[in-house]
Amino acid sequence: MRLSAEKIARLAERLVERLWDEDLIDFKMHERDLRHQITRTIEEDLRIEDEIANEAIERIQTYKRDIPYGSDEWRILYERFFDEIALRRGYTL
Repeated sequence: MRLSAEKIARLAERLVERLWDEDLIDFKMHERDLRHQITRTIEEDLRIEDEIANEAIERIQTYKRDIPYGSDEWRILYERFFDEIALRRGYTL
């Protein structure tokens, strides 16, 4: 799932607020720097997830017979391939 830059920024902002408010972090870092690092982490995670999704779709497309996009069979194959690729890469869902 793709998120806009604004949504990612808002998510990072809310996470930082929660970490500070709940006293869940105990180190000196400027709030802006922490927010920036969280934003970069979310963006990197989404990029990896997109790569895995694209690879899963490519594997489905290698089948000799046509598997209609979005069909039950397509979704089952997509989920299986996505999970296999994620496991191979060490990506935790």
